[in-house]
Amino acid sequence: MAANNDFFHESVQDTASIKDFLQSLQEALEQKRIILSADGQEMILTPSSLLQLSVKARKKGASNKLQIKIVWEDTVNSDSGYQSGLSIRS
Repeated sequence: MAANNDFFHESVQDTASIKDFLQSLQEALEQKRIILSADGQEMILTPSSLLQLSVKARKKGASNKLQIKIVWEDTVNSDSGYQSGLSIRS
């Protein structure tokens, strides 16, 4: 049975820093190798060709929340099940 490994990082950052993080994530996805490290923790992820993407947003009063979740299985055949339809604009 495979071992569970968890990585967690949380911080307050400005929009430019978050943009840089997202650009690094984009480059890592293109290389199909994501290396996360912070506070002595490190995790290496190797995403497959097709990933499940979930985007959730909430606005409650003055509080705003945007969650982006990317999920995949290491052993799943990733050549089927492609769906699109999400667009992001600025």
